[in-house]
Amino acid sequence: METILPIFLIIPFLGFLVSLMIPSKNENGIFLSMAIPAGVQVLFGIGFTLYWVFQQHDSLNIKEITLYSNGHYHFFIDLLFDKVTATYLIMSSTLTFMIAMFSRGYMHKDSGYKRYFNTMILYFFGVQVIIFSGNFETMFIGWEILGLSSFLLIAYYRDRYLPVRNGFKVFSMYRVADIGILLAMWFMHHLFHENVTFIKLENVAFVQSHIAENMGVAILVSFAIILAASVKSAQFPFSSWLPRAMEGPTPSSSIFYGSIAVHIGVYLMLRTYPFWHHILFVQVNIILLGLITAIVSTSIARVQFSIKGQIAYSSLAQIGIMMVEVALGFETLALFHLTGNAFLRSYQLLISPSIVTYKLRDQFFNYKGAEDKTMNNWQSKLYNTLYVLSLKEFYMDNYIYKYLWFPVKKIGGNLSKLNTKTAIGIFIVISVFSGYLFLFYDVEQLMFDQYLPNVFGLLALAFVLRAFTIRKHPYGAWILLVLNHFLIAFAVSFNAHFDFFEIELYLSGVAIAGVLGIAVMYLLSKQEKYSLDDYYGHAIEHKYKAILFLLSAIALGGFPITTTFLGEDLIFSHVQLNQPFLMGLLAINYVVSGIAIMRIYARIFLGPNHKWYRPEARRSA
Repeated sequence: METILPIFLIIPFLGFLVSLMIPSKNENGIFLSMAIPAGVQVLFGIGFTLYWVFQQHDSLNIKEITLYSNGHYHFFIDLLFDKVTATYLIMSSTLTFMIAMFSRGYMHKDSGYKRYFNTMILYFFGVQVIIFSGNFETMFIGWEILGLSSFLLIAYYRDRYLPVRNGFKVFSMYRVADIGILLAMWFMHHLFHENVTFIKLENVAFVQSHIAENMGVAILVSFAIILAASVKSAQFPFSSWLPRAMEGPTPSSSIFYGSIAVHIGVYLMLRTYPFWHHILFVQVNIILLGLITAIVSTSIARVQFSIKGQIAYSSLAQIGIMMVEVALGFETLALFHLTGNAFLRSYQLLISPSIVTYKLRDQFFNYKGAEDKTMNNWQSKLYNTLYVLSLKEFYMDNYIYKYLWFPVKKIGGNLSKLNTKTAIGIFIVISVFSGYLFLFYDVEQLMFDQYLPNVFGLLALAFVLRAFTIRKHPYGAWILLVLNHFLIAFAVSFNAHFDFFEIELYLSGVAIAGVLGIAVMYLLSKQEKYSLDDYYGHAIEHKYKAILFLLSAIALGGFPITTTFLGEDLIFSHVQLNQPFLMGLLAINYVVSGIAIMRIYARIFLGPNHKWYRPEARRSA
């Protein structure tokens, strides 16, 4: 039965390829390219699951293909099927099929009809990769696809300011979740000394023996997983991004943030439960996280003025309870709870426009003014305090900006003297210096070799922080982001014995993406004006340039379409456990560089197109 598992990934992937080839005017063909794969996946998934249950099979696991292997590192695609996979498979496929049917009429005659369905089927493929993943590496491929498709669907109305800004905001938070997965992979590599699979984590003796040897690393792995799950499922204090993700079309909001994508954090906790449930301290923290999220989200939901926001926070309260259920060991209960919540919230979001219309009309016939409940006692003061806190969403957005993004902007702003010419000069000096050392010295015998990785890592981070805050020159920001990857390669080259083929593997994708991005910007500059001080919306009139630049941007950011994705994982594997400073530099670099890259794309190609003959919506619309 294991050999059948790849078919579940092939079905949606073929649907995505077919959807790309269908002309944009053929609405029926575009719709079928999503509806047929989703429908087949539902029937095939139910049939396969029933056969698996009646045959009383254990978990199915298959190592599908090895992408890269050397003496100490193996990157392979691993697929797993168990009760968690079965639940998510049937739930996600059924909901996707239903949303496809609903979207056929809802998106009819929309100018972005093809773009919408292309992105939805890409999302469906990403979800299937995640739920069938048998190791972190395979999961991360689907994780990245899900993040990109989320951004594209939130910013679907790309000629408006608010959807683009909120889409970029959600992408930024997803990038923080990405680093949780990468850190978990890195710690796991050093804890188990192998690319451990999820099926192997179910071996209690194997896991407990390694945890006993290094409890500190096991706790760090657990908290990296909690970070990824908390951000992806919008748990406290990362909850504020979820209602802002509702800017896309209602069907995509329904399936993404009402049902499937927002529950991926719970999936991650269920999948890694055999590892972290051995550690009581971690269990207690997950329970506290879930309880706080449930209480805070319930309070916020009661004062929301937007129906989508109310549904979003109500769903978060339930997801917080699911986290508690998983931490207490009630896995089956959590799966039932998750499935029910997913279908309910998806239904609520789909009917929300009708409910709002009905309520507005009902007010004309049954209007009832607010009652005067003025009181001056401690209960009323406590109530009013909680009301204001809930209205302000417990200031979660403010604190995340103050302690996460503001320091990044401030440091980047202080590096204003680091212009493109200076950066290229520094890079040339470092290249000559590094080449000289490699040619004439045994690098591992140098007295200062232990400091060079940190120095190069700091320089790479400085390049990224500066690129993140550049307001005028897209070329300069792009070049800094490309050079950043080369500096990271230098840092790891001095860090340990490093096969130069691995550097070529990593930098080949960077070089191609860098050249393509510069070429697209150059061609666009011949026809349009743009910078990074505003949104210019050139995707409206330069569709193919926008597509090419998006491909170059996601390739440079490590999306799994070039060897850069594989190279980044290799880079992390060469950082040792006794180098937390270097690992921290690379982690921050990964988060900020991805955001800076997507910022360039968003500023040039998304947002209002400021031309006299194009209507422009208000910024608050």
